[in-house]
Amino acid sequence: RPASPPSVVLLSPSQGGSSGGEVSVVCVLQGFYPDSVTLSWAEDGRAVAGSEVQTGPSRRRADGTLSQSSVLKLSAGRWSSGHAFTCRVTHPALTSPLTKSTSAAQCS
Repeated sequence: RPASPPSVVLLSPSQGGSSGGEVSVVCVLQGFYPDSVTLSWAEDGRAVAGSEVQTGPSRRRADGTLSQSSVLKLSAGRWSSGHAFTCRVTHPALTSPLTKSTSAAQCS
């Protein structure tokens, strides 16, 4: 099957939906093939990694393409600081990396 690039959707924390002072930003990739996608997170341009990032395995969809999601866990205070959080995706079918950003300021 021909290579197809992922579509990227960034889901911001719902307003008032933080439990225990923690919020999640979710990056969802869909419709890509083959399974050679690289996903990374940044906060105001600085790389974020480690226990804050939870990236699940890719899952095959009915049409043969793949989907994957990654969760960035933040304290509510860090989210509301107004920093920009960016999901960056590279894949062989993309000519340049895809980036999607969100911040608390955009959601209010």
